[in-house]
Amino acid sequence: MPQANFYDGLYKLKGVDMNVQSITLRNVNTRGFNGNTNFRFNQIIDGVNNQAPGLSFSAGNLLGLPPVDVESVELVTGASSVIYGPGGLNGTLVMTSKDPFEFQGLSGSVQTGLMRFGIDEASSPTPYYDINIRYSKVLSEKLAFKFAGNYLQAKDWIASDYRDKNNLDDPTRNRYNTTNYDGVNIYGDEIAIDIGAQAPGIADQAARAQGATPGSDEYNQIYNTVFNAFTEDGPFKVTRSGWAEKDLVNYDAYNAKGILSAHYKFNENTTAILQGGMAEGQAVYSAQNRFSINDFRLYNVKAEIKNPDYEIRYWWVKEDAGYTYDAGATAALINEAWKPSEVWFQDYIQGYLTGKLGFNLDRESAHRFALLNADNRDINGNIQDPEKPAKPLGGTNQFNQYKNQISEQPIGQGGSRVLDFSALSQFEGIYNFSRLVKKFELIAGFQYRLFNIDSDGTVFYDTPGNPITTYQYGGFIQFIDSYFDDKLRINLSSRYDKDENFKGRFTPRASAVISLGKNKEHNIRSSVQSAFRFPAIADQWLDIQVGPVQTIGGQDEILDKYGLFTQPTYPLNGSDPITSQPDTTAIYDEKPSFRAETLVSYELGYKGLLLQKSLMIDAEIFVNQYDGFQGNLLVVQDPYTPEEQRYQTVISQDQKVINWGWAMGIDWMLPGSFILGGNVSYSTLGENQEFQQGFQTRFNTPEYRYNLYLNKYRLWKQFGFGINWHWQEAFIWESSFGTGEIPSYGSLDVQVTWRLPKIRSAVKIGGSNILNDYYVTSFGSSQIGGLYYVKFIYDQNL
Repeated sequence: MPQANFYDGLYKLKGVDMNVQSITLRNVNTRGFNGNTNFRFNQIIDGVNNQAPGLSFSAGNLLGLPPVDVESVELVTGASSVIYGPGGLNGTLVMTSKDPFEFQGLSGSVQTGLMRFGIDEASSPTPYYDINIRYSKVLSEKLAFKFAGNYLQAKDWIASDYRDKNNLDDPTRNRYNTTNYDGVNIYGDEIAIDIGAQAPGIADQAARAQGATPGSDEYNQIYNTVFNAFTEDGPFKVTRSGWAEKDLVNYDAYNAKGILSAHYKFNENTTAILQGGMAEGQAVYSAQNRFSINDFRLYNVKAEIKNPDYEIRYWWVKEDAGYTYDAGATAALINEAWKPSEVWFQDYIQGYLTGKLGFNLDRESAHRFALLNADNRDINGNIQDPEKPAKPLGGTNQFNQYKNQISEQPIGQGGSRVLDFSALSQFEGIYNFSRLVKKFELIAGFQYRLFNIDSDGTVFYDTPGNPITTYQYGGFIQFIDSYFDDKLRINLSSRYDKDENFKGRFTPRASAVISLGKNKEHNIRSSVQSAFRFPAIADQWLDIQVGPVQTIGGQDEILDKYGLFTQPTYPLNGSDPITSQPDTTAIYDEKPSFRAETLVSYELGYKGLLLQKSLMIDAEIFVNQYDGFQGNLLVVQDPYTPEEQRYQTVISQDQKVINWGWAMGIDWMLPGSFILGGNVSYSTLGENQEFQQGFQTRFNTPEYRYNLYLNKYRLWKQFGFGINWHWQEAFIWESSFGTGEIPSYGSLDVQVTWRLPKIRSAVKIGGSNILNDYYVTSFGSSQIGGLYYVKFIYDQNL
């Protein structure tokens, strides 16, 4: 398969969705309910859950394995929490690194390329570098070690959607023709007031300022003139001017990671492993806002003993958010620093009245005149009055001074920097009773997990010096047996888990595989299995202001802090936290449910070989039923008043949530050893499901997507090639950051491989999205263009 690296190529697998947020940050998902923070998908590396403790999800391969040390990658689609633990409702990605006893010597790769062609008129293509190295050595019959490292550097993709969030269908709306313009990738323009609602007070102040007495003809004339100036053209909301994302975030992306391990064999079957690793990187990703990840680090330590009969493992991971900051909050604070909003809106109102009443301008022209007065800059960026403060221009020394000062100060101390030193540790064990029970396979296991949530109060409900600690524990048992000469294989398993803050859960699973044909070349599989997840750390304990919306977790302590559902609380009438309106005809009289989410999945599949084993077909159909489905709820207090405050929190739906789908993949071995193949997947929400106002399911998945590919390992002598076409249809994306349609797109990848066996090397030349048709995979994220590369690989074992 043509791919810049193994992780980038995962979206070509059957049923896989890939959310690309950065050149260094890609998230994998299957079977719907995708997200920028995908809590329903596990990523396991050598037995360790590769999630950042505070983020509560695996940030792609940003914090994963160096590609040169990857031995195998297994994608488990659908429910998979019985063996791998909480999470994994949608699937689990299992990666295994290379054993130094089996893979010795030196290997590595050097890759370079170009990207960002035509990204904007002022930019030239930028370079891309990716270097891998691995060295392992057996020091004796019992002792071996390995080191593996990876460094990637590039200028990141840019998020440049400047449409107005209030009307995404009208691309002509901008800062100068729309009073309440709120650009998707423009930040700082979330600060708004409703001048129409404040018109009576403004008109009263204007009349009184001119000495008119309330009730007099003079007062009424001035009052009506000013009031009509604000209201005669309809609703009148105004937002402040902001800055583009490219001026606020760091697009100098990089990813450095390395692992060092020692392996000691007590005997032929028992090995002890001690491993340490660190990953560091820069990227931009979407959560409640757009965040610039700078020097983010993840440390990990693992100690384990492995034997065919048992495994005992302890692992610990700790994150350091580095100089990560909230780009939206940064812009808002820059606005307050150069001119407080109270002053800015006063200047805007004065300028608007001057334009409207003094020059008889229409609303749009008066708006532009008001911006000139408030920002003190014209449409070309020129300062109007040198004696007054002017809005800083993005990229200038003045702007960068504001940005650096604010982004280096923590949230809560007048800045936008995110502090996060959260840690996660786990002790676990598995025992295989095969030596004791000969007739069938019986496996049991346990785990204990401890979270330490420490953000110094910048993003979570903790306080400086008082982190939140919480624990989980669980265990499972699995029975496997074969019947009828191994033509029927039965798997029965069950798991119990308990979280400190939630009730315990049992999750059983039953599956059967029937093998038909002389050589068992036809396999029919069926399963009824359950999976679950406790609410993610972020969904429980988040507490952060994002523009006009306070985004909070679902724990009672946080809800009570803001009086949600104990004081009058109303739903919003849509799924967008900015554009939706309060519905004052409905009111919450109690707190919504907040509990563990459980999935029951029904699946039927077939995998077989046809046409003298030259054609392989793999197909499946599934139905998922969620109980306690966790999603976001948008509510408001004090609606339609100057004190209006919007909230976004997490609740559990009391009604069932159903989705279903199917997928099919075909590989056909053609004459000449060409492999022609493809796969198609379909996923959708069940019909006739109605949810309460303001609730977001965040299905975030195209109904149809497919891949078509043609590969040949050896086209001519030592040359091989691969070509892949990926397409997916348009779909709606819902998130804390915003809601909008993601357009359909197609992407063509091509790669040619030249093997050099005499020097144990290979050269790969290729490109991802070689047609350079820019696309996005989530609302407000970066636009992804073509990447063209050449890669040199050396492996002592080739």
